[in-house]
Amino acid sequence: MTENKLHRTAIVDAAIELADTEGLDALSMRRIADRLGVGAMSLYRHIANKDELLTAMTDEVARRTPYPSPEGQQWTWRDRVRIAAEIDWALYRQHPWVLLTFATPRYSLGPPSLACLTWLVDGFLELEVSTREATNMALTVWNYISGATLPKISTALMTRKDAHPDGNQLRSPATAAADGSVPLALAELMNNTEGTLPYEELLYSGLDALCDGFEVRAARHARMTST
Repeated sequence: MTENKLHRTAIVDAAIELADTEGLDALSMRRIADRLGVGAMSLYRHIANKDELLTAMTDEVARRTPYPSPEGQQWTWRDRVRIAAEIDWALYRQHPWVLLTFATPRYSLGPPSLACLTWLVDGFLELEVSTREATNMALTVWNYISGATLPKISTALMTRKDAHPDGNQLRSPATAAADGSVPLALAELMNNTEGTLPYEELLYSGLDALCDGFEVRAARHARMTST
C-alpha cells in the first residue's frame, strides 16, 4: 500500500490482525506500518497515538459483533442474556486482547458497545425495574461473562496466540488429587471420573444462577414498592 492510499480503516484492520496473532504487547506503529508497507510516521496522519488506536480497534471489533436485532423475535430477558453470552464468548476467543480493552474505561463503551448495552438493558426492563437497575444488571452480566471467559483465554493473554489457548483446561478435583491432598470440603467430588470441568458449561450455569438472583431481587423490590 502506498502512503497516498493509506487510510484509517486499513490501519485499524492491520492493528487488529497483529493483536490477534501476537497480542497487545506486540502492537506498535512501527509493526503496523511494516504490515502495510508504509513509513511509521505516515500512520500519525490518521491515528494520533496508541490510545486512539486502541479505542478504534475496540470500537471496530464491537461493531463487527453486534447483538442481533430483536425485531420480530419473542425473546425473554433471559434469552437476551444467553445470546449475549454466546456472542461474547466467541468474541473473546477470537480476539482475546479485547477482554483487556473492554475492561479499560477509556477504551470501552464506544457507540457500538453502547448499542449492545442498550439491547441488554431493554431486556432487563421486562423485570419492571428502573433503567438504572437494569443497567446495573447488564453490566454485572458483562463482568461475569468476561471473568468466566478469562481462564479459557489466559494463555493467549500471557503469551503469543500460538500457545493454543484452546488447550487450557480446568482440572477436576480428582485430577488435582494426584498432586497432593484435597480439602475435606471437596472430598465428595473425588469420585468424579471426568478429567476436566468445561469452561462453557460453567459460564452458562453461573449465568443461570445470576439470573435467578436478578429475578428474586426484582420481585422483592416490587413487593416493597407495592406496600
